[in-house]
Amino acid sequence: MIKQAIYIFTLLICLPLLASSTLNVSVLIYSTQPVKSVIVAPASGNYIIVADGKTVDTCTLQSVYEVSINKDSVILKSFGKSLGTFSNVRFKEYGSGRNQLNIRPVSATKTRLYDDDLITSSQITELKLINICQLEHYIAGVIECEAGRRKQPEYFKVQAIICRTYALSNLAKHITDGSELCDGVHCQVFQGVATTPSVLQAVEETKGIVLVDENSQLIDAAFFSNCGGYTLNSEDVWNAPLPYLRATPDTFCLHQNSAVWEKHMALKTWTDYLDKKEKNLQKDTLRKEAYWDSIPINRRILFYDRGYTIPLKEMRLDLNLHSTCFSVEQDSNNVTLHGRGFGHRVGLCQEGAMHMAQIGYNYQQILHYYYANVQLIDYTILPNSGFN
Repeated sequence: MIKQAIYIFTLLICLPLLASSTLNVSVLIYSTQPVKSVIVAPASGNYIIVADGKTVDTCTLQSVYEVSINKDSVILKSFGKSLGTFSNVRFKEYGSGRNQLNIRPVSATKTRLYDDDLITSSQITELKLINICQLEHYIAGVIECEAGRRKQPEYFKVQAIICRTYALSNLAKHITDGSELCDGVHCQVFQGVATTPSVLQAVEETKGIVLVDENSQLIDAAFFSNCGGYTLNSEDVWNAPLPYLRATPDTFCLHQNSAVWEKHMALKTWTDYLDKKEKNLQKDTLRKEAYWDSIPINRRILFYDRGYTIPLKEMRLDLNLHSTCFSVEQDSNNVTLHGRGFGHRVGLCQEGAMHMAQIGYNYQQILHYYYANVQLIDYTILPNSGFN
């Protein structure tokens, strides 16, 4: 375990110290499912296997390996033959060209394709799998997961830039896990190599471009599915007011897939919820008393009920609502919430941006529409960034 900790610490220190302009990121993969054993096979390029700092095998395209846990160690096998027990095993690319690995947990039926390197180690009860890949390879994979495959090329450029900005501003998010990012919604969804030509082209055409604020700092490039007609200020949902995350009207998303929703519940369920929520609240004497005050398409953040105010962001979480934009209708013994939008509504509205791309806006216009007072620059020129 001590060797493993030293190895991971060294890895995190050395990753930013690049010999070329290519930046690598380390991504904890299969982060949302326990993996005890995994099958790894080179798909293209050249690989060696480095275990505990020593080369133990040279891979061919016919090679197949199984890595499994044994308490705090990993067992490496090839075609049933043991190659040893180690603290960590790295499938390391070498030479020029595109190097890719097929990876499949033994418990899964689907194989994923990943670029560049894989590091495996034990977490006692499961394997830790870290993909070390070029930043632009990672960005392309994220776009396919976050945006799909059938979008306008200009929208893919938008998604590339905000995903790249988000990744570079969150490289310390999983430092306690021995990686920089994870492959789940906690960071950005990532399931390996992207294959859509228009996605790959968008990444190439925006290579290195990120969003920065007026102080040349990477922004928090927040995005969500649909705002329902109006985005929110950052402080409306989170704690800090950020000058580039300002509320703005948005008519581009109003007729898209996630623009409208409804939630039905029994009247008693609704009133019981309000009674419980208001039990420890004091009445807001500065406001006119209202009962189930509707929330139209605007940036209001509080729900008013009989003089009590409830933060809409709490109601969204409590009731598992698509957004905080809704009105309330009572019908007999039932209540219907008529809502608009999907997500936290801070930053870029994906469905609005998609529609903007469809009707001819370019990626610069789209980004400046949703983020206030930002600049588009190459991350390698950022002062004191450690990226160049």
